Formats: sequence, C-alpha cells, structure tokens
Amino acid sequence: MIVFHREEYSMGGTKIKTEVVKVVDGDTITVKGKDKDEKIRILALDTEESQPGGDKPMTPWGKKAKEEAQRIFVAGKTVTLEFPGKEAADVCWERYRDNYGRAMAYVYAPDGSDYQKHMIGQGYSPYFVKYGYAEFAANHKAYTNAEVAAQKENKGLWDQISVNGSEMRNYPLLSVWWHLRAQIIDEYRSYKAHNPKKAPMDVNLDYDKIVEKANAGAEAVIFTELAGFSRIGGAHGIIRNSSLHRPFSIFMRDIDEPAGQKIVNLISQRYIAPSKQPDHPRRSYAYIKGLLQIYGGRPELVITSADQIWDGPPK
Repeated sequence: MIVFHREEYSMGGTKIKTEVVKVVDGDTITVKGKDKDEKIRILALDTEESQPGGDKPMTPWGKKAKEEAQRIFVAGKTVTLEFPGKEAADVCWERYRDNYGRAMAYVYAPDGSDYQKHMIGQGYSPYFVKYGYAEFAANHKAYTNAEVAAQKENKGLWDQISVNGSEMRNYPLLSVWWHLRAQIIDEYRSYKAHNPKKAPMDVNLDYDKIVEKANAGAEAVIFTELAGFSRIGGAHGIIRNSSLHRPFSIFMRDIDEPAGQKIVNLISQRYIAPSKQPDHPRRSYAYIKGLLQIYGGRPELVITSADQIWDGPPK
C-alpha cells in the first residue's frame, strides 16, 4: 500500500464570497450562486435531521442543529465558501457536487470563523468522513481535534440519551466504517496527486471524461463506490454507485456462470453490505478495469471476471 501525507498536497481551495438565502438544515444552507440560488452541502458535517423525509431519523438534536445554523447564517449576511479544489470558481461550481447535485464546500461564517469546527466541537455533528477526509491538512487537524474534544466532554450527539431521549444513531460504529472509506479515498487522492497522468479516473471528479471514453468504447480503470447490486434481465447483473447526479454502473453479462458467481461473491463479501446487515460494513470503494460503454444514456463498465476488481491503486 502506498501512503502519502496529506500535507504534501494540501494547499487550500478556491474561495468565494456570497450571500445567505436561508438555512435548510444544520449541514445544508442555500446561498446566492452564479446564476441562481444554490444549496450547499457543507463538507465535514452530518447533523441529525430536523424534518422528516431523509434517510436518517428526525431528532430533537437535529432541530437544535438547525437552530444553531439559523443563528449563525442570517439571510442577507455574507459568508465565504471554500471548494475542495483549486480550479476557477466556475469550474468548482460544476465539479464539486454531491450525489443529489448539491454544491459541496466548506463554509465560513460572517465573522470569518470556521463553521465546521464550531459544529463538530459543540457536538452538533461528528467529523463526517464517509466521503473522504477534509482535503486540506489544517482543516483535517482542526476537525479531528474538535471531535476528540466533544467526545471527551460527552457533548451533544455523543450523549444520545440526553439530547434525543434514546440512541438514534450508533456513531462509534458509523465512525469505524466512515474512517475505513476515508482511508481508501485518501490513498487514491495521494496516488493521483503524485501520478496525475496514470491515476484511474474517479467517477465523481472525472465523470465527463468517463462519459467521453464510454462513447468511444474505450478500456479504462475506474475508482468508484460500489453501493448496490441487482439482477436484471434474467442472468445479467448490475453494480451501481449511489449518485443520482453522476450515475455509474458495472455490468455483468451472466452472473449464473462460475465466473459471474465469483464476482457476486467478491462484491458481497468485500465491498457491498447487505441492507439487512447495517452493522456489518464493507470497503465500499474499488478499482475496476474493463470496457466502457453507454447504456440508457449513462456510462457503464463491462466486466467478466472478479480479477477485474481490486482494492488499491496501480503499483
């Protein structure tokens, strides 16, 4: 395994100033965008829900997190966004989007303070690393220290009984899985930073390039999340990522053949946790090599062997 230190390639991201429109939740606000109002999914945070309809339970502490966000982000006030990359602002607005198409950024309050550090330190959110550690060394260190401080004081969500009346989410268990994923993502980032021309394409950051190569029927190595598996059309199988904004899938022609069964066994044992086993997490991310194609207007990669799936970046 090749591991590099984040300090080697962390330089800070593109920053822009904009105006608050409203607070959606403790980890989501709406701001003035380039041409329209934009929802910002605030990086490094995952506050509890203040309203029903999400994939997490609505909790009293989720409502408190929203109230704290409303205290800090008053409509009409100026805040600073920092994107997790150094590209021009126009590129950042397009490139850094979550699974639902919301822009992703770090947010600094009207007084210039780090909102992420505040919310983590006060126990409104864990340091959320499910989709990777903070890209910049100073942020990562600050958020880690803030979480440790909150845990020492048993503050906020770390004392579920006090803030919610019962345990609504098992954060220690979730954190183990999130950090496993974050370490895998960090390894990929490190490799790409030192081998930009050789690195496999990332589904989230290189989606346009993947679509281009899929239209050409090219072979490629892809770094992607594996989020779900299903049988289709009799013996065919599909592995999907979790993004509605940048959908990508891996196609298997015959999962009933011995080679197909090995693929199914591998992904179920190593990469994708069954929905009925939330307390048995898997790696989630993999490198996959195969021919790209377009199906239903979306890119997919065709595989015929379990040997086309592996854990780490190329040697």
